[in-house]
Amino acid sequence: MIEEPRTGMEFNSLEELNSYYKLYAKRCGFGSMTQRSERDDKGSVRYVTLGCARGGKARNKTTNMGKPRPTAKTDCKARINALKVDEKMKLTTVNNTHNHGLSPQKSRFFRCNREVSEAVKRVLDTNDLAGIRMNKSFRSLVVGAGGFENLPFSEKDCRNYIDKARHLRLGSGGAGALRDYFSRMQYKNPGFFYLMDLDDDGRLRNVFWADPRSRAAYQDFGDVVTFDTTYLTNRYGMPFTPFVGGNHHGQSILLGAGLISSEDTDTFIWLFQTWLQCMDGLAPPAIITDQDRAMKNAIAVVFPKTRHRFCLWHILKKVPEKLGSHRAYKSGLKSQLMKCVYDTQNIEEFEKSWEQLISTYTLQENGWLQSLYSERTYWVPIFLKEYFWASMSTTQRSESMNAFFDGYVHAKTNLKEFVDQYDNALRKKIENEISADFHSFSVTIPCISRSPIKKRFQELYTNAKFREVQQQVMGVLDMDPYLLRWDGVKKTYLVEDEVRVEEFCKNITYYVDFNEENYEVKCSCGLFQIRGILCRHVLSIFKCNGIKSLPARYILDRWRKDIKRRYTLIHSTYDSGHQREDTNRYSTLLNICYQMITRAAGSKEHIEDATKKLNAMIELYGDNQEPPSMTKIGEETTIVGSSKQVLSPQVVRGKGRPSSLRRASRMEQHIRKGKAKTKKANLLGKRKEVLFGLDGSQPVLEGLDGSEVQK
Repeated sequence: MIEEPRTGMEFNSLEELNSYYKLYAKRCGFGSMTQRSERDDKGSVRYVTLGCARGGKARNKTTNMGKPRPTAKTDCKARINALKVDEKMKLTTVNNTHNHGLSPQKSRFFRCNREVSEAVKRVLDTNDLAGIRMNKSFRSLVVGAGGFENLPFSEKDCRNYIDKARHLRLGSGGAGALRDYFSRMQYKNPGFFYLMDLDDDGRLRNVFWADPRSRAAYQDFGDVVTFDTTYLTNRYGMPFTPFVGGNHHGQSILLGAGLISSEDTDTFIWLFQTWLQCMDGLAPPAIITDQDRAMKNAIAVVFPKTRHRFCLWHILKKVPEKLGSHRAYKSGLKSQLMKCVYDTQNIEEFEKSWEQLISTYTLQENGWLQSLYSERTYWVPIFLKEYFWASMSTTQRSESMNAFFDGYVHAKTNLKEFVDQYDNALRKKIENEISADFHSFSVTIPCISRSPIKKRFQELYTNAKFREVQQQVMGVLDMDPYLLRWDGVKKTYLVEDEVRVEEFCKNITYYVDFNEENYEVKCSCGLFQIRGILCRHVLSIFKCNGIKSLPARYILDRWRKDIKRRYTLIHSTYDSGHQREDTNRYSTLLNICYQMITRAAGSKEHIEDATKKLNAMIELYGDNQEPPSMTKIGEETTIVGSSKQVLSPQVVRGKGRPSSLRRASRMEQHIRKGKAKTKKANLLGKRKEVLFGLDGSQPVLEGLDGSEVQK
């Protein structure tokens, strides 16, 4: 029980008085606040009035009289007055009468009783840096405390703390904070590269950066690069432009990234030239993008010798939108188009199939198909087979890029916070790669065949790539090659294969050219040219010709697990400026406490002894405790770079329709219609319950004059 305030009570200090009245108010069911205080010449409080938080008169400060703001003020007179006498706070007048109801069960909601402890702040900071959303972080605190009623704070208090912590951690979070971050990274590791493009007013237009590990990885996996601008993940609407490759496990790997303010040719030229400078002037052999015209023009200027190809996944995703209104779309047009794209095995077959498609469905006036045909060398698979092989198919690459920042990067972040989340995603990608390396060296996938060729793949390739090879090996069992021509050392085989597409199957005949002298082989399916692994048709030809040793040209170094790559030895430099000064000390003590708790929990005597000693330590260390500091990043770090102020960019308006007015696809339209019907049905059901009751009876309503009205 807490003693009720009375005149003459004395307290050793103002803090002791505040703690007493706050606890008394919480037990009684009202909130407390300091209503008035006076200080002497030395600055110490000589007189103070503590009272009910509902004291004072309500004041309506809103300009909209139709929507007045709620107020808790009732002009409650409950209060205590204290005067400093002989270095003690003595109560002079006391009023314990309230003009409103009291509720001890709800007193935890008063502002004075809501406090986020330092331990909880540590958890919130850690979860925020890990990319865990606040609702999940708060839910974990609720579970740990055993219920909402055991927490002395609300979710809103946690959000307010994190907002403040981010502001202290990031500063303004704009272009200036971003420049400071990049300068620190370059100071820590000279291999870190960044370049900022400013306008005449010193406002940020474009920025590019790459960590040293990504720059080194380009030497091994820069053969095929995917470039995309579909991300809008910052409050300025600046498109995020990552350069993505594929590693030896088939995983996406970052080769640099940028933020741009415009998607025109000049901006792309600046970005590509900067990236080329970052990569020591080595242009990629091949680059895959969408059909953006400005992007295409910039690639022709900066990478004139690079093979530029369009992403087939992006193109075919537009088919329902562009051709879905045709009356024969589902009755043959779509399947004929897919057959033309995927099933033709040489250029002559494609040209004939395309001409047949256009004439059969009278599509001569379709502008979209005309533009696709004029640029057919950029996207049709049969043309791609003639030039280069890609580390991943375009569909896989696009899907992996869309999932790259999933769970890490969220929209409406400022520039510095965006880069922090980018670092988190990059760390995760590196960890995934290291884990895949470990499994490739420590775990072996059994080979289903005793063939020396398959055994060689098992020894050299990573597990992810060997799984793909294994799938082709299993298909060899169904292959029955037929010798079509034999001209000296050159043979041409026909291989019948059954290809499954979803739940449908189709038979396709492939041509395989084989040279007996140098074991050179080429299949019309083009799997090796596109995916970098031998197809089952080629493996069946090796088998029927008795080849036991695999030619070296068909073992690609980029899939091998026994090669020590230089970039794996480079440690990526991350920013530690967001860390609080005492973070490391806290983590060290926390690990020790975990060990102590684990050992003490098994014995009642140990628990009592640990509790006693810990309480004594709390009292000992609490006497000289300094409040933990939260420092803005960069205050203790040397900054290298220009002292000129960098202004944040203007909000960028993207190409095409605004995101809120984006034209929906046919699938989205069907989903929306289905949801609308379901919602309408639910509303009708609720209305029936109201009108007729759950038992089906008609309720009797009361009219304005009090008479009964039958509905």
